Amino acid sequence: MTANNFEDIFQSLEKGVESVATSSLKEYLSQAKTDGQRVLTDLKDNLERWAGEVETGAMTKEDLEFLLQEETALDELVSLKQAGLAAVRIDKFRNSLINMVVDTLFGFIKV
Repeated sequence: MTANNFEDIFQSLEKGVESVATSSLKEYLSQAKTDGQRVLTDLKDNLERWAGEVETGAMTKEDLEFLLQEETALDELVSLKQAGLAAVRIDKFRNSLINMVVDTLFGFIKV
C-alpha cells in the first residue's frame, strides 16, 4: 500500500466520522466530531498498518473488527462524556465508528 493510497483512505475516514456524528448524535455534533477525529488521529499508524495487512490478505474483516473493539482510543470519547451523554449512546456511536472504519477500509481495498 502506498502512502498516497492510505491518505485517500484516511481522508474518507475523516469524512465518515462527520457523517456518523451527524446521523447518530446531532445534538452533540461538535463533541462527536471532536472525539471521532481524535480517535482517527490516535489510530492513524495502526490503521495504516492494518490497511496493508487487509490488502495482503493477512487480516480478515473479523480480525479488524476485533482489533478495533480492543482499541483503548475508542474508549476515551472524552468530549461526549464531559457533555453528559449516556454511556449507551456513547457505545452506539463507538460501534458506528468501528463499522464505518471497517466498511471504509474494505471498500477501498479489494481483497
